[in-house]
Amino acid sequence: MIKSYLNPPGSPNPKSYHHVVATEGGRIIFLSGQVAFDSGRKIVGENDVVAQTRQTMRNLKAAVETGGGQISDIVQITTHVVNYDPSQLNDITGTIAEFFQPECFPTNTLVGVTSLSTDGLLIEIGGMAITETDQS
Repeated sequence: MIKSYLNPPGSPNPKSYHHVVATEGGRIIFLSGQVAFDSGRKIVGENDVVAQTRQTMRNLKAAVETGGGQISDIVQITTHVVNYDPSQLNDITGTIAEFFQPECFPTNTLVGVTSLSTDGLLIEIGGMAITETDQS
């Protein structure tokens, strides 16, 4: 499976994502939005978007591994942030970037929302991964 991480000529150079990830071959794993719950369904990092982002990424990593992939197989994420303020951008994307090698940042769409499924959740991240076709 081939993955190409690209940025269009003339577009701003992104810090912690790529504008385009193109793939050839492989198996697709779709990842539901993950949030900052621990295994007991308690919110990790109440009122702290960085702590919640880190727990959410741990949960996303566990989800992709459950599907037979690894974090480096994630090629696209969508990030929903409650009451998003642009001053949060570097903290959120910097925390997400901790989980990826810089040359393999996935695409990322960040969306501000008014709420998520449970009061107290500040961030939700879902996405898509592509793995090798043969999982033996």
